[in-house]
Formats: sequence, C-alpha cells, structure tokens
Amino acid sequence: MSSAQPWYLTEAAPPGLVRMLQLGVRPTCLDGASLHGLWIPPHTGAHAFRPRMLRAGAELQDVRLHPVRRRGGKVIIGDDEAELVLHGPALRSWPDHDPVPDLDIVLTHAAHCLPVAKAAVIFESGLQRGLLTRRSAERILAALPQRIRRPLSRVRGDAESGTETTVRWWMESRHFPVRSQVLFPDGRRRMDLLVGRSWVIECDSREFHDDPLSYDADRARDLYLASRGYRVTRLSWEQVFLRWEETTRMLLTILRRGDHLDPPRP
Repeated sequence: MSSAQPWYLTEAAPPGLVRMLQLGVRPTCLDGASLHGLWIPPHTGAHAFRPRMLRAGAELQDVRLHPVRRRGGKVIIGDDEAELVLHGPALRSWPDHDPVPDLDIVLTHAAHCLPVAKAAVIFESGLQRGLLTRRSAERILAALPQRIRRPLSRVRGDAESGTETTVRWWMESRHFPVRSQVLFPDGRRRMDLLVGRSWVIECDSREFHDDPLSYDADRARDLYLASRGYRVTRLSWEQVFLRWEETTRMLLTILRRGDHLDPPRP
C-alpha cells in the first residue's frame, strides 16, 4: 500500500489515477467519466484539474500541459505533444475529499472542453446507465453558456452506446430524418437508428467483438429486418471512432441518393 496525500492507495487503484494524484491534480472530463463507469470516446492525454488557488507544485514542473481554452467557438488544447490536459479551474478549493470529482463537475468540464458530439456521448451514457437523472442533467446544462447549452439540450437517455449517440448526433446536426430505438415490426426488439423510413443503422458498442452469441444475435436481427424490407447497415466501433471521416463520406453518399425516404419493401 502506498500513499498520495491525503489518500492511501491499494494495488487495485488505477495507475492513471494514481499518477494524477501524485502530481497534485484530480481526473475530470473524459478520464473522470471513465472512472465513473461511463462510455467515453478514444482520446489522447489525461484530463485533470486543480483549484484556482492551488498553484502548480514541483511535481508538475516537468510535465507537459495543454491548457484548455476556447477560440472562435472551437476547443484548442495546447499542442499534440502535451500529456496532461489541464482544465481551467472553476472552484477556489477542492470540492470534497474524494480523489475522483462528482459527476456534475466531470460533466461540466466535459461540456466546456469537448466538441458537442463527444460531450453528448458522456451525458447520454450517464442518463442511460442511471448514473445521471434528467433533472441533474438539466441543472448542469442550465449553468452552461448558451452556445454550449443549446445543442446539448437534446441529449436523451435511451442511446445504448457511444457509437449510437455519435451517429445520431451527426445525422441530427445535418437535419437528416433519424429516430432512435424504434420498435421492430414484431414489437419485441428495437432498432438502434431508423433513418428516414427504411434505412436501419445498427451500431456496435465494443472496440473488440469476440462474443459468438452476440455476433449470431446481431446477424439474426439484420436478416429479420431485411426480410421485412429494411436496408440494414452495421457500423463498427472502429468505423465510428477511428475512421469517422471516411465513414461519414460514405454515409453522405448513401443519404444523397435518397433511398432511405422510400418505405420498406418486404
């Protein structure tokens, strides 16, 4: 057992969290959300914060920092070589004695730091997993600047993965007709996303897909929908989070054909 004042650390403590505590900062934004058990998009750097009145100690002198700031509506985070994404402090002191801040603080920092679609992934994850109530989400959003609050006001609690949130958010932002968690014709199962009247997009939620039972169930879903006249596209985690620019180009090509506006053809 080791220590990082004022805590004692066991072998079960996440190494990344231990390193932050040893540097005198605490995790927030993407890293804090991950420790709370939420979905997070892939990212580089460790997101942390310290109160306004707590100046950087000797431990941070050799650590490269990206100060988070906004410029022209876009988030700018230092340079690509920095290792620690240090969030601007909104508090005068530590809010409590916990090494991981409350989810309210984590989400507030995420809303200020991340592009809207990535912040939406974290908010919707909290809602879907029951770690964030709708009332709490509305309270957090109400305290944000309007330019951040307005787009995030459409977060919902039924998205079943971060990939689903990302794809739906992209569709909505471009005003394509998309609905989430639409019932199958059999009334027992739900589609991830229904675009227009007949295009179903199913979003894989894992980076690695090694469960043969899930694989079989997914293909059974696809075959059933195809038999009822729907066009089905399945997007992988990698297509959404690692090859998103390429993926959106192909999605746009399909959308511009307009086939999704036709009714299902069984």
